[in-house]
Amino acid sequence: MNTASVLRRQFGLGLSTLLLVCGLVGCGGTKSGPVDQPMRVALEDFGQFLKNLPTDNLKPPKDIATFMPLEPMAPVAAEYLVSGELVYFWGADLVQGGDRIIAHQKTMDADGCWVLRESGKVEKLAADKFAQAPKAK
Repeated sequence: MNTASVLRRQFGLGLSTLLLVCGLVGCGGTKSGPVDQPMRVALEDFGQFLKNLPTDNLKPPKDIATFMPLEPMAPVAAEYLVSGELVYFWGADLVQGGDRIIAHQKTMDADGCWVLRESGKVEKLAADKFAQAPKAK
């Protein structure tokens, strides 16, 4: 191989590697999507978990001990439940048209916290709205 061929090959390999790394890591810009909202994703995962329970003739867990065997059904939410970052009103279930909060983010951000309602809806509520919202018991 001549020197020009070797240089072209090395340049091509280097450029390919750079593009791959930028694609995997990202190149900056604004945050958006699930990376920016992990609690929203966890609550959506937990809502889907509750929705799927009747299919397997299961009831909502009454405590963390009854949840742990079911953890593979809600892998994203499980991490937050176990750490206490996601608060769930144990035994609460989805109810068509229900408005009560059945799970929520433990900490209140400057712009509010994420909640899961009985209807399955996940939304972010400001602190004052969260304080006023009905919650499952």
